[in-house]
Amino acid sequence: MVEQSNEKKLTISDVAEALGVSKTTVSRAISGKGRIGKDTRERVLAYIEEHNYKPNVMAKGLANNRTYNIGMVLQADLLSSDLPFFPKALKGISEVAAKEEYDVIMTLVDTNDLSRLVRVIENHKVDGLILMRTLQDDKPAEMLKKSDIPFVTMGLSDDLGIYQVDNDHVDACRELTSILLLKGLKKIAVVSGDMNHVINRKRLEGFYQAHQDLGIPYDESLVFTDVDSEMFVARAVDRILMRNVNCMIGADDLITSLILKKLEEEEIRIPEEMRLASFHDSQLLKSAKTSITAIKFNTEELGREACKVLLRQIRGEEVTRITKLSYEVAMRESTK
Repeated sequence: MVEQSNEKKLTISDVAEALGVSKTTVSRAISGKGRIGKDTRERVLAYIEEHNYKPNVMAKGLANNRTYNIGMVLQADLLSSDLPFFPKALKGISEVAAKEEYDVIMTLVDTNDLSRLVRVIENHKVDGLILMRTLQDDKPAEMLKKSDIPFVTMGLSDDLGIYQVDNDHVDACRELTSILLLKGLKKIAVVSGDMNHVINRKRLEGFYQAHQDLGIPYDESLVFTDVDSEMFVARAVDRILMRNVNCMIGADDLITSLILKKLEEEEIRIPEEMRLASFHDSQLLKSAKTSITAIKFNTEELGREACKVLLRQIRGEEVTRITKLSYEVAMRESTK
């Protein structure tokens, strides 16, 4: 049996009655807004500190003109391809939000239909938004800029006026590709997804830069882009296998897992007959018989940092426009 406390929770009315002031005066003292004498404010603040008074979120929101909600905006088409990513990002976001007494609400949007996002903003349901992933033709970001609501993108953008947080995908993919090239793997094929997603462009940029840095030419015909289904991944692998390639890279964990599945069906041994690496590590690759070389990003930390940047904006604090987080290249059996 749980013992319940009989101690009455202090309210604004209680504070006002105890000090002989109005509830409005107490609210002004708490929020720091409105006309109130210095001595009165100090007396109110001293009393609530002494009695451990904590205004509930609704009252605090009314006083500060805030909802104490932040929105997490997900593009509907990413849910199937980025499932391992989003729960970890949400965990990081929620950890930071909870410490500031914020709740997180999620909104699904279609790039061709932003009505849900418009409704969230017009109905003042949130104090700010985190846009998950960035697009080359980024209609959600463009709309948010016009709305004047605080927001941050979890992904890099060419628009330097946007607050953005992401891992350093260019450097990460350049480093992994450089390591593979220096191992003597000069004929590398890459399979990537939708090139409207900035993250795929950044990862390929790193791949190209590694070749340029080392003065090793790359074969553009071995770069497969906009591969968006298991059938197209299988077709790409079939074409690669006819080209005497000695290493394949999947631009993300899902594509790499599909490449792995196709190679197993074709009874291609890894790494004896084909090396394989991924530009993104996740649980999707943990079931592989051979451990897969991949880039490790801390997705929870990415979520935490994005939420911190957003909350600083909401509070009107100075914020760095672009934040890039670190990574780790994990060399494993698949590229030995």
